[in-house]
Amino acid sequence: MKKNKLFWIMLALCAANLAAQLCVYPALPEMVPMHWGVNGQADGWGDKWQVLVIALLPFGIVLMMQVVRRIDPKHENFARFEKAWNIFTLLMTLFMIGMSWTSALDSFGLMPGGESMVSTLVLGGCGVLFIVFGNFMPQIKQNYTFGCRTPWALNDEHNWNRTQHMGGITFVVMGAVMLLFSIFGKALGEVVSMAVLMVAIFGGTIWIYVYSYLVYKGKMK
Repeated sequence: MKKNKLFWIMLALCAANLAAQLCVYPALPEMVPMHWGVNGQADGWGDKWQVLVIALLPFGIVLMMQVVRRIDPKHENFARFEKAWNIFTLLMTLFMIGMSWTSALDSFGLMPGGESMVSTLVLGGCGVLFIVFGNFMPQIKQNYTFGCRTPWALNDEHNWNRTQHMGGITFVVMGAVMLLFSIFGKALGEVVSMAVLMVAIFGGTIWIYVYSYLVYKGKMK
């Protein structure tokens, strides 16, 4: 799929989403749920106009992803991992479009499975994104925008390739943890779930940096 065609398809999806949001906007209550805890219960509320702001975010993602690849100092490398970039951009756009409906669906009582489904969808969606991203990460070539951009990886192509490979494995593991907690998180409790998720996310991020540094020091053969 040509990138220009994909760009216009994503913009059309964003426009259709905004149009649909405008159609249901008058029926929304003045205050709508905007945030949900791990237990699935709404714990944050806002004025309904904020729903339209969130509906505009997918536009921002599509436009931002087009801009950053052009201003990246290594923008010529993006052509070498075009498929990974396009898939990630498309999935991020679709994810944000889906998330933009959570407030409206919850307000209307149309969320399948009730409020608890919101946290399941958000965490599960993030888990899928991490897993997909992790599988494509080894294809990513050096750039300053996308991938595991450690100082040592940006300075050396061999280090970059090794870091992206390990980053891909790490992201798949983090995504799997998110998927598991999207299903079992409520049973474990909000405090335990958040603690384990933070350890997985921050621990995975730290490990990627440590691994890249060890490759730089020649400790990883």
